[in-house]
Amino acid sequence: MHVQGERLKTGADVSTSLQLATDLARRARRDEALQLLEYCEDWPAPFNEQGLLVRADVLSRRRPVLGLESLALHSEEFKSAEGRFGYLILSAFSYVNIRNFDGARDMLASAQELVEDHLPRVARLGYERARLLWATRRYDPEGDEIVLAMSDPDPFAQFRGLALRSWMYAGLENYSAQMQDLQAAFRLFGESQERFDLTTVAISLHGLLRLAVETGDNDGMRVGEAAYEAIEWTPDIADLQFMCVRALAWHAFHQGDPGRAQWLFKDSKALAPTLAWKVMAHIDRAYVAKMNSNEAWAAEELAQADALSSEIEWDATHGEERQALVMLGELFSSTDMAQAQRYVSMYSSLGKDSLDPTLASAHDRRSIAYEKYAAGRVQAVLGNVKLAKESLEFAYDVFAQIKHSYRAALAAAALFELTEDLQWLEKARAQAGHFSKSPFFRRLSELDKVEEQRVLSGLTPMQRQISIALSQGADLDELSHRFSRSRFTLEKQIEIIFAALGVESRHALRAELRQRKML
Repeated sequence: MHVQGERLKTGADVSTSLQLATDLARRARRDEALQLLEYCEDWPAPFNEQGLLVRADVLSRRRPVLGLESLALHSEEFKSAEGRFGYLILSAFSYVNIRNFDGARDMLASAQELVEDHLPRVARLGYERARLLWATRRYDPEGDEIVLAMSDPDPFAQFRGLALRSWMYAGLENYSAQMQDLQAAFRLFGESQERFDLTTVAISLHGLLRLAVETGDNDGMRVGEAAYEAIEWTPDIADLQFMCVRALAWHAFHQGDPGRAQWLFKDSKALAPTLAWKVMAHIDRAYVAKMNSNEAWAAEELAQADALSSEIEWDATHGEERQALVMLGELFSSTDMAQAQRYVSMYSSLGKDSLDPTLASAHDRRSIAYEKYAAGRVQAVLGNVKLAKESLEFAYDVFAQIKHSYRAALAAAALFELTEDLQWLEKARAQAGHFSKSPFFRRLSELDKVEEQRVLSGLTPMQRQISIALSQGADLDELSHRFSRSRFTLEKQIEIIFAALGVESRHALRAELRQRKML
């Protein structure tokens, strides 16, 4: 027996260490918990079983495979019904996270034999079965599994069940029901936080805040802000804190409070736990600058995001970090075609299966709509009007149907820019009206006539961008790099631009663009 195991051979010592480790794991202080549990396999029964389960749970939060390896290594230690049930349930949980659904089903079938009439086990089995259904996209928020998951009166069990049911509703695109369940869950959190697992809470909080931002739900945002302040954040959940602060910042921006938004975005950059998230922080700031018509600031932030992204092995990233690639594609679509195409292609090459299956974005049309919107912006600048319209209309339809008003407004505004069809401007205004204090809404409100928006009549979006770059001093080599076109093609495009605008030189082009308030 190890020295630590010898020192902790008495029940009182082991019980104290187990309770402390369990509390540290619950509070997302994982290194401290693992340190206490280092030799828990040597503890007397049943403390050894409980310690091994806590340790495997902590490891699985970092990497599901680590948790499974730990459980498999000590599988013979789980001799009691309670220990064996915990082993099977935790194995099923980890199998779902690595998408081994057959393994999860086998573990849950074995766990069924140990349930008996033990209410917490009944509820936990129901929860894990419902989670497996959700992971395999079989959404039944009113099904027997969810009912069983909610049967345990323990506040955290109730919270966990409500959160899972909310993701079921999200899979069905019933976001109002999702919001109701998330708010109900966080009312429980506000009343009793003592036994709540903070990792689970933080994941659910990000879902609540993100949904509140997308739909303009101020009540949901108030509930989320209160929960954010109540959480004791740790480095082990820094990625979730980062995403929550991002959502709070965007809400402040939509509410017309740019000072608070900038402060929060600055905080998010400091909190970014990985280089990929730091890229996202720069992207956020670039978006805000662009919407405030501060092109210099937007260009600076975008340049920093681009420089950092080159240091990242995107194949090694996971989950929502990868959305940064889509957003980079969108931001570059107005200035650098080669970069825009590269980022969108890079994201597409990673594939849908690369998304973390525990994320809501892996389970519904929102992720596809995000990609279609970015692809539409790229195609618009390239002059591929038909492809751009198809992508942007798909994005608009999805966002409008699920009442993600801000995203729908962006897509409609892009379609108006592309087609100069007043109907799209009216749709953009209607959707942005849910964020009436935002700079974006004010900008849309100022566009009263198609003629006022028609900056360079008769030119394609790509030709418009070429004309601006040309007037700013770009030579043919630089234009070729930016727009992924040969020198010959660009020379022809410049002839078309000069003819359409009635100019014969760069100097005259620059004067014309200034008159049209484009420079």
